Amino acid sequence: MVFENVYANFAAFLPDISAQALVAGVIVIAAGYGVNRLSNIAVEKTIKQRGGSEHAVRSTKRLTAYIIYPLTFVAFLGVFGVPITALSAAVGLIGLGLSFALQDMISNFVSGILIMIYRPIEIGDQIRVNDEEGTVMDIKTRATSIKTYDGRQVIVPNSTLYNKQIINNTVYGNRRFDVIVGVSYDDDIKKAKDLAEEVLEEAETVEEEPEPQVLVDELGGSSVNLKLRGWTDNKRASIVKGGSEVTQLVKEKYDDEGIDIPYPIRTVYMEDDE
Repeated sequence: MVFENVYANFAAFLPDISAQALVAGVIVIAAGYGVNRLSNIAVEKTIKQRGGSEHAVRSTKRLTAYIIYPLTFVAFLGVFGVPITALSAAVGLIGLGLSFALQDMISNFVSGILIMIYRPIEIGDQIRVNDEEGTVMDIKTRATSIKTYDGRQVIVPNSTLYNKQIINNTVYGNRRFDVIVGVSYDDDIKKAKDLAEEVLEEAETVEEEPEPQVLVDELGGSSVNLKLRGWTDNKRASIVKGGSEVTQLVKEKYDDEGIDIPYPIRTVYMEDDE
């Protein structure tokens, strides 16, 4: 009897559901799904025709879905006679309670929307955040997926990406890499610099602009250290390849020209106890 009374009281607040209303509800859901699919097709076609990135396509699809599906849900409830004013009041009260319980989730959601709109990072960018570095694979509403250079997946909350410092290594076209090489104090420093400049000119991975540089970096314990600076494509693989190529070429060039790359030397003084 108790359960029957509870059900009767609950049913009194429910609207009458007819077969026509059920059919209309199914049509509304199907229409919402269809509109979202058509919207995705139109968004992808339009953005790609204008030369937009994959990040722009995915972000716009998600933003349009956040508009279409809530409107579909409201229309679905309207078919069954649920008053929109009562619904909005209930949603407001529920939202107020959830906002306190789900602060982190809401923060990540809002940060995800802002990342999609303002695009401080995009899919395909190579970034460093906290102690991790890798390529942005996907940006979702809660978190962003990063693939590290050694093949691991890192999930970073969007609030971290939006509110804290990150380094975007690929936002500009070129990146600089440095190679340190030591030459003997007995060798001609000017000749060593000239040969290093020839290496930077010959290296396939080093671009002409900005102009490569060879600088005297420091007077080390056993060598005069030169710093070879070259610019290459902004991807991590290009940086590694450029450093490797220049290091190999400068070693071969110095060997051919008789420039000594000395081993570290330490002088130890022994005191006589007497």
